[in-house]
Parts: sequence; structure tokens; C-alpha cells
Amino acid sequence: MRSAALALLVGAALGTFARPADAAPRTSSLAWVRMPGAEACVDARTLALAVERRLGRAAFVPPTLGDMAIEGRIERSREAGVWRATVRVFGAGGTAIGSREIEADQVDCRAIDDQLELVIALLVDPDAALVLPRAAGSPAASAGGGAPGAGAAVRPAPLPPAAPATAALPACPPAPAAPSAPWRVGGAVEAVGGLGLLPGPASVGVGVRAHATPPRGPGFELGGVLWASPAVREAPGSPAFSLAYGSLSVCPIEIARGGTALSGCVGARLGSLRVEGSAVPSRFRHERLVLDLSLHTRARRRLVGPLFGAVGLGIAVPTVQDVYFYTDASGARHDIFKVSPVSAILDLGLGLELP
Repeated sequence: MRSAALALLVGAALGTFARPADAAPRTSSLAWVRMPGAEACVDARTLALAVERRLGRAAFVPPTLGDMAIEGRIERSREAGVWRATVRVFGAGGTAIGSREIEADQVDCRAIDDQLELVIALLVDPDAALVLPRAAGSPAASAGGGAPGAGAAVRPAPLPPAAPATAALPACPPAPAAPSAPWRVGGAVEAVGGLGLLPGPASVGVGVRAHATPPRGPGFELGGVLWASPAVREAPGSPAFSLAYGSLSVCPIEIARGGTALSGCVGARLGSLRVEGSAVPSRFRHERLVLDLSLHTRARRRLVGPLFGAVGLGIAVPTVQDVYFYTDASGARHDIFKVSPVSAILDLGLGLELP
């Protein structure tokens, strides 16, 4: 009953394309695709043979010889959880004539074969709903008195049931899950420049940095920098400063396109700032713990294989603004350095990244 109702529906929809009774049989080309996960569904050759059995004649020809082109595919709809077959029909000039969709919610995708064969047969020849081939030796053939054969035609009441070929076929396996993207990990050696971290107009240092970026979620960076010790020439004895710190950052912004990656990170820098000099009183030769909050962005570009170059720009905000000074023998105070409220840092690096 379901196949008969479908025959009436498709036949009515294609009634305007029916040919006159004395016209030559219409030929078509058939292109059939099984999407990933539907490899166990009906193949193109089996489908074409089944349709031609229903029509009682050879109906399919190469694409360059057909009166029209039929293109179809079958796939598993993850959203609806059903098997879906889509069939589209094109005229000789490539003009779209129409399309049909068939769905089946069974586990076995071969359960859709009977409806699919009927729909394609009616698309090839709308009159097939009234004139269908009879099987040789069937009761209808004997009653007709004619010579039985595959080309004989009858006007059937209900459509003959499809052959029970689905029982011996395995169920279609679910579509394989897409492989997850791998972690990207790497490390680099950097040349670093800063403003406001130490006395003087600018400071330079060397650093190392490692990064790890998971397939999903924020990335991470871990690094350290050792800054050079500039001498403060204005103060007696040329007191010198040295700064070293380690940093840890979380990078919620990670954008990768081809061989280029852009990250935006927030983190903290923890280290020590030390001042000393031959003329500076010993009580002022000390080492202070420093803690800065940081914000930076960095771009990485693959050069050759795993080798990449990187450039980064960021700012650091100290949690405490220390003032360094000493008092000479006359009681005069000499300010040596005051920590800047905001420091700027630029780094250039070269490293390796995998994969």
C-alpha cells in the first residue's frame, strides 16, 4: 500500500511530462552516489538493473545520449536519525525538472530500495504506474494467453512486492567520526626589548617560551626572560639593576589559518629585581620580589617544516610600584629608579612546533 500510494503521488507530479502513447521510449542517464557511512546501501548498478526490471526495458544510457539526467545520493541524516535518498531530474539542456526525497527510519538502509526503485522508474517513464513488466510464468501471464516473457506488459492492481533481499544484507554501519585535531606544541628562543621595566630608555634581554594549543579550548604559554643589567650613570658608583622572571599565560584567543597562528593571552610574571653597586651602601643592595600582570598578543608563522618565526607585543602592569633610592653621607636622598605603572614589551623568536 505504501508503494502504491507513492506511485500515485509521483505519477501525478510528473503527469505533465508524460509522453504520447506512440512516442519512442524515453531514455535517461543515472548517476548514483553513496555518501560516507552509506557504503552498504544499494549501489548504482544494482539500482539501475532493478529500475529496468520494473520498466521492462533498457532505460539507461550514457549521459551524452539520454533525454534527461537523473542524479541521486543516499546518506544518513544525523539530525533526523533517518536514511535519506535525494533524487533530482535534469532535462537535456541541464534544466532542473524536479526532485524527490525519500526517508526511512529503519536501521537497515536497504529498506528504502523498493520506494527508491519505484520513484526512479516513474521519473524515467511516468506511464510506468499503469504499464509495468510481468514476471515470466506469473498467473497474470497465463490468464492473458500470450507468450510469457520479460517484455510482456500487464495492468497490475497492486505493485508486486520487492524481493526480500534485505534479510541477508548487513545493516549500514554508522558514519565514522571525524578524527580530532592534534595538539600543537612548540618552543622558541627570543630576543626581548622593553620600556619601563628597568632604568634607562630601553632594556634588552633573552628569553625562552613554550606553548601548547589543544584542539578545543584555550592555549597555554610558559616562559622566562633574563634582562641585561643597565648601569645608572647619574648615581655614584654606577649602581646596576638586573631582572629575571618566569611567566605563565592562558590564551583564550587562538586563530590558525594555514601556516599562520594568532593568539591573545593574559597571564602573570613572577621574578626578582636586584640592585647593587660599589658606591651604594650595602643596606641598599637588595633583591625584591616582583609580580606583574600581563596582556599580550603573538603571531607565529611556519617557515620551513616545523621551524617557525614569531613576533609578540604586550604590556605588563606591576602589582607594586617600588621606588629605589639611597641617602649619601650628607643625608641627601638620591632616587635611582621608580617602577613604571605600565611597561611595554616586544619579542622576536625562532622555534619549532609540532605537528
